[in-house]
Amino acid sequence: MIHLYHFWSSTCSRKVRICLAEKGIEWSSHHVDIVEKRENTEEWYVDINPKGVVPTLVYNDQIIIESNIIIEFLNDLVKKPELMPKDPYGKAQVRLWLDRSENTVHKNINILSWNRRHMERMSHLSHQEHLNILKKFPDPDKRFTMIKRLTKGVSETDEQNAISILTNFMDELDKTLVDSLWVVGDDFTLADIAIAPFIERFEVNKLNMLTDFQKWSNIGRWWAELQSRSSYKVAYSFEKPTSG
Repeated sequence: MIHLYHFWSSTCSRKVRICLAEKGIEWSSHHVDIVEKRENTEEWYVDINPKGVVPTLVYNDQIIIESNIIIEFLNDLVKKPELMPKDPYGKAQVRLWLDRSENTVHKNINILSWNRRHMERMSHLSHQEHLNILKKFPDPDKRFTMIKRLTKGVSETDEQNAISILTNFMDELDKTLVDSLWVVGDDFTLADIAIAPFIERFEVNKLNMLTDFQKWSNIGRWWAELQSRSSYKVAYSFEKPTSG
């Protein structure tokens, strides 16, 4: 049995849920509240995921962390439908887009989400209370980054730089989609799964400059097609559990 520790609206959790649905894999849900209860910083969770982030997948007592690694694991675990190209070059291209999705898109959407989402969620706390929470993050890199944002803020220059980087990413993605149905060729792959939740996050954050599908018409076509897939609908149908 697959056990998934995840948060309902986490982009990386949604990525894994899309993959699970594509593969038709049954799984047991363990919802980790990373916002209100901050269960991801509790000892029981850090024991299975030392970074204190979601998602975490457990299969036969084997623990797999990092969403891009998890979806590759799932693709290897269940052979059909195949979500990686057969040829080495195609596989390399998928992995390149997986890397971009994490180190370009995820990194910069986090910068843009700080003022729009994170600070709003934490607005009921004093500065010291907020700082004490961030100090509990087990991963030193994430902890340092978040404390720096809290103490120094995310400036307009920081945001504009992130938008510039993401605009360049969208330019590259649109160009890639000129001659192919999906991100890597005409077959749906892990590359599509990895990118999809971040496009949705652009929309949720009302980043209209990154969702101009008249400018990026190829992405617009791809995005509409992706949202029509049953796996996307299943992944996004998981709602916030009721408390109590």
